[in-house]
Amino acid sequence: MNTLPNEFLRTDFGHEVYDEWYLEQGSYNFETPEFVERHFPFYEKALQLSKSDNILEAGCGTGSYSREFARRGYHVIGMDLSPNFLSEAQKITQRENLEIEFILGDYNEMNFEEKFSVIFFEGSFFYRSKEGLISLLNRIHKALTPNGRFYFVHSNHSILKKQFPMDNLSEIKKNVFVVQRGEYNESNDIERCSWLKIDLETHKHYKCDFSIMHLPPDDIKNCLMEAGFKDFHFYKKRSLEDFHPEKDNGFSLVAKK
Repeated sequence: MNTLPNEFLRTDFGHEVYDEWYLEQGSYNFETPEFVERHFPFYEKALQLSKSDNILEAGCGTGSYSREFARRGYHVIGMDLSPNFLSEAQKITQRENLEIEFILGDYNEMNFEEKFSVIFFEGSFFYRSKEGLISLLNRIHKALTPNGRFYFVHSNHSILKKQFPMDNLSEIKKNVFVVQRGEYNESNDIERCSWLKIDLETHKHYKCDFSIMHLPPDDIKNCLMEAGFKDFHFYKKRSLEDFHPEKDNGFSLVAKK
């Protein structure tokens, strides 16, 4: 494993190779039932949820949060760009005898108009440029009903960048390895990552490259205001305490239309 193969096939979010790995190996603790249930009181209070709300979970993945919304009596729709994740979401939802509509779509291209009173992101709020963030916020603002709210979790860039460079190797099964590499560009607050799957049995190797921007809180405030949001609050991540930029590794944000 000292030298990597020269040729890699392309994969990405929504591709069966990447999604298979994520479903089996890469879904982290924030999707476990225990984690979801533990933080729902915060979501309910911070978003002032009511049973009359029409909720969109954007980037719902396998629907962990959508199902908890439904269990608690809320009307929710889940949306994701991966048909593989949505297929898994449907299977689990049917096993639990819940009724949830799941739609295939990229939230960066959502074109709803005053349809949802709440738009919810948990671990799925990504953008690659300031312009891309403003475009997404404009779409969210348009999709919200009057006085609608939206929520997302965001990393604190000043602490996140200290975690890089990052290089992680795991053997997911015999002679099949996944390499995750990341670096942080402080000049533009871009996290650049590579995901590599190396199969020494089949000699089919895959690569996924992606980048994520992590703007500072003041820049996010400006983007929110440019998109039309005037009322918003930065909480400590998944907590009703206020966010402290110098010590907290991330924040939860609730914005109101």
